[in-house]
Amino acid sequence: MRSILIALPLVIATPAIAQDEDSELWLSGSGEVSVGERTSVEVESINRFSDDAGGLYEIELAAGVEQQVGNGWWVGGGYVRVVNYSRGTVTRTEDRFRVQGGASTDAGPFKLSARLRLERRTRSNGDDIGYRLRPSVKLALPLGDSAFRLFASHESFIPLNDTDWGERSGHDRMRNAAGISWKASKAIGVEAGYLNQYRFARGAPQGTMDHVLTLSLGVSL
Repeated sequence: MRSILIALPLVIATPAIAQDEDSELWLSGSGEVSVGERTSVEVESINRFSDDAGGLYEIELAAGVEQQVGNGWWVGGGYVRVVNYSRGTVTRTEDRFRVQGGASTDAGPFKLSARLRLERRTRSNGDDIGYRLRPSVKLALPLGDSAFRLFASHESFIPLNDTDWGERSGHDRMRNAAGISWKASKAIGVEAGYLNQYRFARGAPQGTMDHVLTLSLGVSL
């Protein structure tokens, strides 16, 4: 066991030595409004900044509906508009329609949640339609009776088909994150953390890694 613990950091660090890396900042804001006993409408905006891209490189605007179906399960769907930039110039746009479902439950002192999302994607720089799965899991630990929680999460990106705008089927990338969340009030939540995004080498000599500082604000009414 001691040997495994000693070797583990070396195993984790080895891919980072052999790949391109970028430092990024992701800022997001979301709002949720209940429109029924178990139905809510959600909107979200994500702004992503990158050293390599010279600042802002992506904006996501999303809207959707979520329906609670009982026993911690929920289903939903929505639309996302994505605009990509490079040094202030728009490079492409993307439209996503998505359906998703998930569940949450208590696991001892932890709160465990999982989600499976299916996306239908079109881009301005191609004609094909792409389909992608995005499974994710999140574990949260309340810090006593305080309004703070520690969290860790994982998300995988799995395109289901090839497209003329560059998507290739298979496990494309993963995001692993950890941080802390704060329930400032019944309606306001804040979350901050570190996210590591790794894109696998697919037709390239090496993969890429992004080191991301994340900060999000959520309002629920």
